[in-house]
Amino acid sequence: MKHKFYLAFLLFFVLTKINAQSGLCDTAYWNHTYSNERLKIYDSCYTITGTINLLLPPTFTGDGDYHIYVKVDTQYLWMLNYRDTNYSKLCEGLDSAGYRICITCLNVEEVCKGPVTTGGAEGAVESNACINFSDTVYLPNTGEYVRATGPFVYDTVHCWNELHPISKMEVITPTGINEPNKSVINSLKVFPQPANNNVAFQFDEAPHALTFIKLYDITGQLLYVYAMAETNRLNLDVSSWPAGEYLYKVVSHEQEKTLKSGKFSVVH
Repeated sequence: MKHKFYLAFLLFFVLTKINAQSGLCDTAYWNHTYSNERLKIYDSCYTITGTINLLLPPTFTGDGDYHIYVKVDTQYLWMLNYRDTNYSKLCEGLDSAGYRICITCLNVEEVCKGPVTTGGAEGAVESNACINFSDTVYLPNTGEYVRATGPFVYDTVHCWNELHPISKMEVITPTGINEPNKSVINSLKVFPQPANNNVAFQFDEAPHALTFIKLYDITGQLLYVYAMAETNRLNLDVSSWPAGEYLYKVVSHEQEKTLKSGKFSVVH
């Protein structure tokens, strides 16, 4: 009987690890995280699914990275409170107040996604990690259902579990819908014009198909790509952007076809 129990446990463990490794992680991202010793690895590559918290949009932290709060699906809830006691002893601080708003959320971190605004020696370390590197992983929007892949780690500074650094972020959309409705795309409004600290891209209703908004400088150089599905609004913080004109394109996922384009201005 004990032998059968052991085999059953072993099979469960193996299947769990196979699921954990189902998404491939790009190890090169470790070259662009800073102070790597603060991140203690539980699993070198893990994939989760869940919904981007409606109360906590992706948050720029000033170190070049974004915190993304994913309300994880039921099968991943164990990840929130899992602890290796050896790692817990290394905790240097407390969970942030923002993180505690969503007790079922896991922090998922995209690195080198924005400008480093931290000053001094700490800022120099953070900036050095992002030199000659610009992250191309999609930054999701609140309400989107996503699949995220990255190392499962314990952050000894925030004292929480997280996926960090993320090397894959996908929006999961309803099957059979390959392109957003034309009337939905035509309803897009970009405001305020001109923008100062924030700009919004808003449709009358959610596209219901994976749709990208690509942003360019006035010379046509691609700056950012945002994925939208099952959400009708994209809010952007442009307070740190240089003043001037910017271009945008709304692009379908399946055919990489431009569905709508235009421009907006940023003033400070």
